[in-house]
Amino acid sequence: MSGVPQPMTDERRAQRRLGQALLDEVVAELEVLPGASRRRMFGSEGLFAFGRVVAFVDGDGSLVVKVPAEQATELVAAGSAEHVRMGRSPAREWVSVPRIGEAEDVRSLWERLVRVSYDVVSSATPSSS
Repeated sequence: MSGVPQPMTDERRAQRRLGQALLDEVVAELEVLPGASRRRMFGSEGLFAFGRVVAFVDGDGSLVVKVPAEQATELVAAGSAEHVRMGRSPAREWVSVPRIGEAEDVRSLWERLVRVSYDVVSSATPSSS
């Protein structure tokens, strides 16, 4: 996920639809968690916890989630993710995770990361106590 918006081509639209379909499957099981809800943002349907963003799909069909800074660094170092740019600099806790690899491996990774993101976001939300 680069800091410069890319034009939405047919290929990017197709990738975004595939990413959204996978995210829809992943969050279907998490929607029952306290404070969980879904709504549209940045042209896709995202998962929220107590009104705060947990996960969404970017224009390339990659998963965007908030994880602890140390885990974000590990994911980036392993080549599994990229730091998301917020303004001019990369966000320490937000990563973009592409759908690269075997389908089951990608789904498993996305499931784990969306749950981690839900836990991070909901634990930082005063109304979740």
